[in-house]
Amino acid sequence: MATRSPVVCPLCQGEIPHDESLEDHLVDGHAKRKLAKFVVAEMEAMEIEDVSE
Repeated sequence: MATRSPVVCPLCQGEIPHDESLEDHLVDGHAKRKLAKFVVAEMEAMEIEDVSE
């Protein structure tokens, strides 16, 4: 039987239990501000990569 690698939260780097979805973890475990800052940082990093290519 194949085993799946655990899902890791991109914000806190914690492993998500198999009985919980990443979406539920993000909604229940992280503040909106922290989620927003993460999204903005990722978008800015993508823009920097686009410019440097």
